[in-house]
Amino acid sequence: MLHSVNRLKTARPEVVGAFIAFYLLAVRLSEHVWGTLAVPSPFWLPDSILLSALLLTPVEHWWIFLAVIWPVRLAMGAVPGTPLWFQIASIANDIVKGILAAWLLRRLIGRRVRLETLNEFFIFLGIAAVAVPALSALAAAPARYVLGDPVWSAMYRWFLGNALAQAVVTPTILYWSARANRRRPARLGEFLILMVALGTASAFAFVLISRGYSPSVAYLPVPLLIWAAVRLRPFGTATAIALVAAVAMVGAVQGTGMFADEASHSSVLSLQLFLLALGVSLLSLSILIAEREALGDLEVDFNSRLLEAQEHERSRIARELHDDVGQRMALLQFNLTRFSGTADLSPGAHAELDELLDTSSQIVSALRSLSHELHPATLDMIGLEIAIKGLCRDFEAQHGLQVQYTSRDVPARLARAVGICAFRIAQEALRNVVKHSGADLAVVELASAGNRLVLCVSDNGNGFDIDNVDERAGLGLISMRERLRLIKGQLSIQSAPHGGTRVRVEVPLESPIVYERVAADAGAIPARL
Repeated sequence: MLHSVNRLKTARPEVVGAFIAFYLLAVRLSEHVWGTLAVPSPFWLPDSILLSALLLTPVEHWWIFLAVIWPVRLAMGAVPGTPLWFQIASIANDIVKGILAAWLLRRLIGRRVRLETLNEFFIFLGIAAVAVPALSALAAAPARYVLGDPVWSAMYRWFLGNALAQAVVTPTILYWSARANRRRPARLGEFLILMVALGTASAFAFVLISRGYSPSVAYLPVPLLIWAAVRLRPFGTATAIALVAAVAMVGAVQGTGMFADEASHSSVLSLQLFLLALGVSLLSLSILIAEREALGDLEVDFNSRLLEAQEHERSRIARELHDDVGQRMALLQFNLTRFSGTADLSPGAHAELDELLDTSSQIVSALRSLSHELHPATLDMIGLEIAIKGLCRDFEAQHGLQVQYTSRDVPARLARAVGICAFRIAQEALRNVVKHSGADLAVVELASAGNRLVLCVSDNGNGFDIDNVDERAGLGLISMRERLRLIKGQLSIQSAPHGGTRVRVEVPLESPIVYERVAADAGAIPARL
């Protein structure tokens, strides 16, 4: 029912019909199965059904759900001995309570209530499970007093029955109605196993045991609930807590477990407080874990966009250097060469012109090298294997470092993020060899092993103390680790003083992030950062 309410912008007849059916069931369970005129229901489910419907539908359609409550409740009747005036007052109290809670939640949260963050969850609890139930209990206390119930007893039992339902059942309905949770859960098998185990443990604790067991048996489901909070996010946790509460209510109906003595108000109060503490604490824990995971995913996404923008800017600058500045310098060199061959100059002027030609040639060579270093065209055109081979050749020519390069079984086509990551790490590792190692030989090995690409860069240089690598890590190693983290890669470093260094990198052949958008919409990337 609530799935349809969430999807539709209007209250269609089938949605209203489903709401009526669920509301009838909630009234039946709360008022007729458990609850008497003297002892109100400790788990008032109709409030949860109504508030969920109001939170999931546009305000202009609230009147429909509020209107159908009257005939439903009056047709169902109340527990024997309930005066009609008290029944009408209770219905009015529930309606005002639902409207006030839904209105306040929408005003304070500012959007549809999803309970995705701790802040939102605490706002929900403060309004729906504390403030509004407290006001409702205060308003209902005089009526209960007329029926012979002490004011304080009437207030706390009314309050706890409303608060417990809102804290346990309403979040479950909201999570089940969320579009993301209506798809198959990622851990469906684990979820089903947990529900079976939790149902069994709860049945033993709250239904099957006889009198005389220690109250500590009630905590039998707790380890499984902690499992749900840690592993199955708020959706699984709320469902698990609702299952425990439902089984506890079955025990209450049968007069077993903690509800063994129906006349014992202390037993009812103990179970209510137990379920409230369990539900609030574990659901808070699961929301906190999910919130931290979401922040981690956001950080990864933001960092991946930064790398996208960085690669785009490198590519743009490389094209500018090659296509514009480089071409102009080449034209200048050509004109200087032609002028040198045709002009009638003195020997001294020819010597100066030759120096200019040498300088322009060096500038052209440096521009080509810088352009290739910023973004090697071979990486996009003919692949990673040839691009790294060219990188090794450039380091040999520019720095006098002997570089031995071998490759084996490297796929011709790789995810662009994998290719860029491997090339940049090889580039940074060779820079470190030149800057820090004092080596005269480096070995670069590139190969595939199963579904992973393996890159190794080693040298015969000075090496360093591996235990201090984190303390002395510069921007090079930090950049390597960040690139690998984004694509679930692994970095290992082997080194010892005067024993050389070996950097080994493994990355999955299929990248979990996408750089392929860079060429197509790179111009929009910086604007989104």
